[in-house]
Amino acid sequence: MSEDDLVPVDYAKNLFNLHGRTAVVTGGGSGLGAAIAIGYAQVGVKVALLDVNEQGMKATQAIIESQGGIAKSFTCDVTSKENLQSVSDQIVTEFSSADILVNSAGSAFRCPAEDFPEDKLDFILNLNLKGTYLAGQVFGNVMLKQGKGSIINIASIGGFNAYPLASAYLASKGGVVQLTKSFALEWGSRGVRVNGIGPTLMDSPLTKAGAATSSITADFIKSRMLRDRLGLPRELVGAAIFLGSDASLLVNGHTIMCDDGYLIA
Repeated sequence: MSEDDLVPVDYAKNLFNLHGRTAVVTGGGSGLGAAIAIGYAQVGVKVALLDVNEQGMKATQAIIESQGGIAKSFTCDVTSKENLQSVSDQIVTEFSSADILVNSAGSAFRCPAEDFPEDKLDFILNLNLKGTYLAGQVFGNVMLKQGKGSIINIASIGGFNAYPLASAYLASKGGVVQLTKSFALEWGSRGVRVNGIGPTLMDSPLTKAGAATSSITADFIKSRMLRDRLGLPRELVGAAIFLGSDASLLVNGHTIMCDDGYLIA
């Protein structure tokens, strides 16, 4: 075997090249979704932002465009398959393809399990789990027709380890981890890879909103961190680029932990 057969000339140069691809980012109006969307745009990805937060989406879009990137906002409730299908049709018309889907839309509520309100339970499971399922299903069908695509689900350390006052959130993220494996198993042979990113406790609007309700959850997590600092949304961009690119063609059904070593202990 020659060196060219083993690793062709210039093979590595294009592994992370995403220029010209289209990424759909749910929850693109704030936090992790916004950061990943901006990061994608910086490497030449056309970004379709999905959120119910129109003001937040427009702010993300403005940042992308100010940096020379391409983005468009689509008001979308990811718990509605009809809404997702309509937006999917618009995106394919606008951008010709949907090459990457990042499922970042999510929420949390902190409360003792014995008192957890049913309406909050329904809301979290619907948004975090059903929303991830439906968006994956709708855009997964687009990718299956294309014969290729990468779906990236935002999971959590809470999909693997428990912490207090977050029973509904933990259940939803554990479901996301298993859903990632299930979609990957069914679609991998048809060119669509499905993986997840599992962040640590992040410096995001969602975390700050929870801290205003109770610091018990955050204190529990912080006491088990290897380093005393929260993750920054931009620190997930590298993993998102990797999973969306040809550099990860053999990665399927996994959740890459961006947890700063949290799960080691």
